[in-house]
Amino acid sequence: MGHSFEVLHLIQSLDPQTGGVCSAVKLLHDAMLRRGIKSRISDNPMVKVNHREEWIIAHGLWQWPGRVARSFGNPYLVYPHGMLDPWFKKTYPFKHFKKQLYWWAIQGKILRDAHAVCFTTQEEQALAQKTFFSYQANEVVTGLGVKEPPPQTPEQTGKFYQQFPKLKGRKMLLYLGRFHPKKGVDNLIRAWCQREQKGEEVLVLAGPLEKGSDWINNLKDLAKEDSSIHWTGMLGGDLKWSALRLADSMILPSHQENYGMVVAEACSVGLPVYLTDKVNLWREIIDAGAGAVEVDTLEGIQKMVNKWTVCDHTKLSLAAKNCFTERLHISRTTERLIEVMKRSPI
Repeated sequence: MGHSFEVLHLIQSLDPQTGGVCSAVKLLHDAMLRRGIKSRISDNPMVKVNHREEWIIAHGLWQWPGRVARSFGNPYLVYPHGMLDPWFKKTYPFKHFKKQLYWWAIQGKILRDAHAVCFTTQEEQALAQKTFFSYQANEVVTGLGVKEPPPQTPEQTGKFYQQFPKLKGRKMLLYLGRFHPKKGVDNLIRAWCQREQKGEEVLVLAGPLEKGSDWINNLKDLAKEDSSIHWTGMLGGDLKWSALRLADSMILPSHQENYGMVVAEACSVGLPVYLTDKVNLWREIIDAGAGAVEVDTLEGIQKMVNKWTVCDHTKLSLAAKNCFTERLHISRTTERLIEVMKRSPI
């Protein structure tokens, strides 16, 4: 059934290299179109609204989308996409001081005047309240998510093992993401090298390997003594979905992660996930019984790795799939947004 809503998504950049916000907006846009909602995306600050009833969704903070959304006079929503996480306050105190000044002048008013500020998880909502002085917002947890995964084919599997023959028949613990200090991959490598039981397991580190990156060179130095650590480079398309389907579990050792789209993708194919409590989806994963959670210290990651080596993941796999269907499917987010717009008549 169609809806009378029209939605304009405002985003700073549509370049996929800018990170997860871009892919999240595109997923949300596509899900709205499938539900009969007229949806469009713009990364142009000079964009115009179609009419006074068009809803605006400003994605992200600190840039032009929020200012433009507020200037139209149309009803608007704001998705902070993790940009109110206090981790940034602790890690970059000088930047935070400048942001606090901007908050008082402009950003705080954008959130205050929005019909709703949409959070992807309960954890993100709770953390957001602790970051800036004079915080005022009509908060809702709408979630986020991914669409159904592509169907599995023998060609996918064959292509993966053709490219990575040493992984065939091995029990894989998969990390899939960027290599950035906040991702905690250094702790993961240390924990892996010190694990209690060593068998045929392999740690697969999949992500873009930027040439000349000091951080990646440091990680490779940490890993060089252990031949069971495999670097694949960035995986996309069939290779990414094959990795998610062929792995035994996924691990995300981050110090800060607003949502973790890759967690939703893992659950969509029934892949159990091991997370730190700094990945904001951790409550949803624990409630669903779809994985395990520890603190984001070396000791916490060691507990995760040692638990993984002895755990049977049959039940976790089924729970992960159910978690995707019930909590992490993008259609659920669209339903919640429709309810928010219905409750705010214009």
